[in-house]
Amino acid sequence: MFEDRAGCPRVSRVIIYLLRSSLVADVPSIPEAQRFLSLEGRQLVRALGNKIRLTEEPSFDRFITSPLPAAVQTAELFADRTDYVGVIETLPLLSPETPASVVTPHLLARGTSMVVVADEPVLASLGAFLVGRPTFPPAVHAQVSVIEDRRPAWLLRPGELGRQLLLVA
Repeated sequence: MFEDRAGCPRVSRVIIYLLRSSLVADVPSIPEAQRFLSLEGRQLVRALGNKIRLTEEPSFDRFITSPLPAAVQTAELFADRTDYVGVIETLPLLSPETPASVVTPHLLARGTSMVVVADEPVLASLGAFLVGRPTFPPAVHAQVSVIEDRRPAWLLRPGELGRQLLLVA
């Protein structure tokens, strides 16, 4: 095994699905960070998971999620729809306060094919670090962006018919 520029282990093929948590319920009495998925948010994730399962036939080593309720619910629904039956891990480091250079080794130590569920700006920061670019396009709710071997590959947004090329500046 080799190490990359960040001291992270390198393996032959690493595929990371960055999944943004879906739409939350609009409940003013609950702080936004503690809100749960709305009905529409649940439907978006389920549809996205169905589409990924039917078109990509994914196989994941791990699901890793931010501990926020909407992220955990998004991970659970997506895992169910993609036939993932393993453990869904929470990683408190998936927060805006933690630099991507700190989070990445924790992720890469967990496998070579994983789904990482969090919100913005965490995913854009992580994506930029993983592909070695200064920026990464922020995701819309329930969007999945795929990075293969530290290169941007493709993305799929809710309601779109198929995947698109993931373009990074």
